[in-house]
Amino acid sequence: MIVPTKLARFDARVRAFLAQHFKSRAPSLAELTGLWETYARLGLPNEDFVAEFTNGKPASLAQRTWELLLAQHLHDQGHELTCVGDGPDLRLEHGGVRIWIEAVCPEPKNLPADWLEEPKPGEAKVGTFPHEQILLRWTTAFDAKVSKLQTYLKKGIVLPTDAYIIAINGCQLGWTPGARGITQMPFGVESVFPVGPLQYLINRETRRIEGASLSLRFSIVNHNNTAIPTTPFLDPAYAGVSAVFGCATDRRHGKPLTMHVVHNPLATVPVSHGLFGVDEDEWFAVPVPDAPGEFDLTHA
Repeated sequence: MIVPTKLARFDARVRAFLAQHFKSRAPSLAELTGLWETYARLGLPNEDFVAEFTNGKPASLAQRTWELLLAQHLHDQGHELTCVGDGPDLRLEHGGVRIWIEAVCPEPKNLPADWLEEPKPGEAKVGTFPHEQILLRWTTAFDAKVSKLQTYLKKGIVLPTDAYIIAINGCQLGWTPGARGITQMPFGVESVFPVGPLQYLINRETRRIEGASLSLRFSIVNHNNTAIPTTPFLDPAYAGVSAVFGCATDRRHGKPLTMHVVHNPLATVPVSHGLFGVDEDEWFAVPVPDAPGEFDLTHA
């Protein structure tokens, strides 16, 4: 429970920052003010959140805005939220299970400058989609939050009987960021399952395309020439992660938040399908009969 005087101080500081930072962007000012009002009404702010949200750094603003968006989205689904301050960003309970959500909004490191630069008025841009570099930002963010899970478990904040969800927002990864990679699947899927680019079967005699399928990609090479696995949700070592939330927007624009949910088939504590919104793009893997260790990936 936040002391009313402290909440009043938080509110004054946030509103002053928003009024100054978005003084020429009325739609963003209105939306972020509304998100903040919900977050504050739910008693979720703390000193660290307010300090980072108002420090004027784009990366900090994006990270904390993602937490506001998540809180609003989950609140809209009827979930009662809490924030413990020294643990993951949000907590809720469902069916007697505690569910923790750790949010991350990766910064655009090692991405081409041209990809990040918005075109000037009247300018048309043509370029290469740096899908591997973007995917590496997702996998790096995922790995960082898996490490945080180990810290939370050692401290006893998150229990082995709790669900743990990593929520990744790629809104900073391009001037017009998207949530889908080269596979046409969401980046959240590409980060944890070994799906690769489309491959085509060509008849050598007729030279016609006779079929298409996804290739397998078990790792992706980073800028240090190190292979980063894309198989966490096929690895029992990651069973503590229940699911991944994925998103690539920093605004709702009056509409429900567009997200995808990727379920871990090996999760020690799985979360229910449809728990976070009936319109979500949900991905899950089901075991292949008579093929131990193999799964069919599908979505609903």
